Amino acid sequence: MMPELKQFPDKPNTAIQPGKCEGQAGQQSHAIAIIGAGFSGTMAAIRLRRALPPNCVIYLIERTGRFARGLAYIESSAPHLLNVRAANMSAFPEDPGHFDRWVERESVKFPGELRRTKAGTFATRRFYGRYLRALLFDEMRASGGRVRLIADEVVGLDQLPDGWRLLCASGHDIVAAGVVLASGNLPSNRPCDGVVFYDPWTPSAIASLHPGEPVLIVGTGLTMVDLALGMHGQGFRGPIFAVSRRGLIPERHDVVDRPWPASAFTTEERHSALALLRRVRVQVREAAAQGIGWRAVIDGLRPVTAELWRGLPLEQRQRFLRHARPYWDVHRHRLAPSAADIFDAMIASGALRLKRGRVRDVRTADGQAAVTLESHTGGQLETLTVQRVIFATGLEGARANHGLVARLLDTGLVRTDQQGLGLEVTEALEIVNSQGVPAPRMWALGPIVRGVFWECLAVPDIRVQAQQIGVVVAEQIVPLPATSMA
Repeated sequence: MMPELKQFPDKPNTAIQPGKCEGQAGQQSHAIAIIGAGFSGTMAAIRLRRALPPNCVIYLIERTGRFARGLAYIESSAPHLLNVRAANMSAFPEDPGHFDRWVERESVKFPGELRRTKAGTFATRRFYGRYLRALLFDEMRASGGRVRLIADEVVGLDQLPDGWRLLCASGHDIVAAGVVLASGNLPSNRPCDGVVFYDPWTPSAIASLHPGEPVLIVGTGLTMVDLALGMHGQGFRGPIFAVSRRGLIPERHDVVDRPWPASAFTTEERHSALALLRRVRVQVREAAAQGIGWRAVIDGLRPVTAELWRGLPLEQRQRFLRHARPYWDVHRHRLAPSAADIFDAMIASGALRLKRGRVRDVRTADGQAAVTLESHTGGQLETLTVQRVIFATGLEGARANHGLVARLLDTGLVRTDQQGLGLEVTEALEIVNSQGVPAPRMWALGPIVRGVFWECLAVPDIRVQAQQIGVVVAEQIVPLPATSMA
């Protein structure tokens, strides 16, 4: 039987005092509160349950009430596929085959949730959500009540002498010794008028469409593909326009017979985005000479991407974001072959029409939008009249958002990274405050720290951060006894 959702007591404004529990060597430890219960928060909870002393409580807090789902793995009628092979989707880096074994055991109960291709097996996102929930519920059962789910929104944090008080929208408080911020993709704070959507992940973005009227998607990356396939899957057959400056679309997965480990980079290459790009191109040519495709070269960079990113000077990171990021994204984040087949067919039939350019103006009236586009070459202007405009231009920076993160920025408890993509953290995932020092017992992981590590949006990267969270939090909450030197 599934564990019940832990509810707050009926009395309003009741502080939940988890109480102290005994740790190693007589140390005292408290509860840990995790804000956000997508993949990042769920795996942080699992790692902390295993790392902290037996009586310590982990609160997993999710404002939507949908635990172990997040935006990526929510149940839906559309069979969206993961963009990573099932073989690399284990939640545990030390057990690479964990998800594969679960898939083989559970796929019989859920037919149609897998696509087996020559490039590998790809599961649907909703199927992966079931896997993640199974992990969470197993961990809750093993915890004996230590992992507790709270459906509420944290709206503020107050620092206490030995921890934090979390202020919730319900009026209740939670007291914890430490806080882990696992907010995932931050929602846009720009308003939606029912015609223009700045949050492409909300289900209403592609709901209630008129059958024959066109839709415009701004952006041509993976989010655009998901939207287009989602509309196609629900039977929409009107024209879909997708526009971006370069008109680049994601590449597809293919067979990678042999790996291509990243070679050593020179000091010059580590300090120049252009030099790095040139070196990668050289590696692609060297691999091709041995009959190895470019995909193996890009995949081989994954283990060193964060290190290379952190080593680039600020101006070189900014240069990469301005000029190279779109090319990196379409090669690094690829489509499952079966999804790419449907996508290609939509382009071939004219159901999906790609444009190179940028949006200059959007005006709405009477349930429609008149969108002025400027072409990529020549600067010619074109006006499209569409029933809906959906912005899918990538994740917004922390300053562009509202809610808890915005309030923490205003109070100085956190600060943005140098690129403004998310929050600044140390290599140990400690949140850095406005004074430039780590905030006491506050950590973050996942997409919210992408400006520091760059590649931390997908399971293979976040699972490593979750593993690290278990170690660093346990070291601070329950200090290990000093070992004697021989």
